[in-house]
Amino acid sequence: MITPMRVFVLIFNARTENEGIHTIREGDRNKILMFESEDDATRFALMLEAQDFPAPTPEPIDAEEIKEFCESAGYEWEIIPENSNLVVTPQN
Repeated sequence: MITPMRVFVLIFNARTENEGIHTIREGDRNKILMFESEDDATRFALMLEAQDFPAPTPEPIDAEEIKEFCESAGYEWEIIPENSNLVVTPQN
């Protein structure tokens, strides 16, 4: 049996009616970042917060679930390997 790959995504307003997932706009497409490491997801969330974004919450989720969501929503996705040097640029 294949073990599901757990990743972390950034959720705004986690566990509320106004919940939303963080995406990065690339051209005319949205991309969801899937972090292998909760620490990296937390660091990225803090960098977003420092740029005056609302504070997102790193949430664990099965990578296949996010891939399926991306396919249905027309989004791209990217897995961010542990200890990646991500540079945050201001995004919408």
